[in-house]
Amino acid sequence: MSKDTFDDANVDKDLLNQIFADEGDDAETDALLDEMLKEAEAENAGKETEAVQEELDLSEITQEAEAAPETESEKTEAPAEETKEEELVMPVFEANTDDDSVKKEAMDQMNEERKKGTVTTITAGTTINGGISSDGSLEVMGTISGDIECQGKVAIVGKVSGNVIASEVYVSTNRLDGSLSSEGAVKIGVGTIVLGDVDATSAYIAGAVKGDIDVNGHVVVDSTAIIQGNIKAKSVQVNNGAVVDGYCSLNYAGVNLDDFFEQK
Repeated sequence: MSKDTFDDANVDKDLLNQIFADEGDDAETDALLDEMLKEAEAENAGKETEAVQEELDLSEITQEAEAAPETESEKTEAPAEETKEEELVMPVFEANTDDDSVKKEAMDQMNEERKKGTVTTITAGTTINGGISSDGSLEVMGTISGDIECQGKVAIVGKVSGNVIASEVYVSTNRLDGSLSSEGAVKIGVGTIVLGDVDATSAYIAGAVKGDIDVNGHVVVDSTAIIQGNIKAKSVQVNNGAVVDGYCSLNYAGVNLDDFFEQK
């Protein structure tokens, strides 16, 4: 074997020349071989250490990449939730309660009239079948099936089926079947349902009325009111939340609309 055979070998050429220079000296040859093997093992161990280190570095880079926050370009927008169609909200008709301002005012008015000795009271549990007429005021806590006509004031917290005529009318009950007529004020409390027309000088409505309202003065339609019918008045105040199904005209306002819009 010639020396040129080891030109491409990955070993120290001088060392190889020394190894194969003197084939007779076995001890020296063995020592050189041992030295070469130790160097080769050390070199291989270093390469393995570098490979392990590269693998660790690569693992750390991968973990950092996974833990890194997404960039704006990498972020994907979550699908927008479908917009729910708005449900139609029906007006809530409040129930008649003892806290009704009309009921409190009616009781106060009856107490004042009672001091004068001009109040007739239909007590709770009393039922009258037929109309009733009075020169004074009338407080209805029971049941009347018939028309009521009074020269004074009428406060109804019981049940009435019939038309009511009085100087002032206060109604705070669940239901009244009949029309209300007054030379003064008509006041209908929260939770009260009136099936009939309202004819008065002024009106305050916090309940429900199915009928036309004809008032020479001011009408207040409170936020809890529901009206199915036309309103004719001098002025009308409709608070936010009220429901009015009908025409509203200010016939008593003293304004001639035809002349107002005439071309001059």
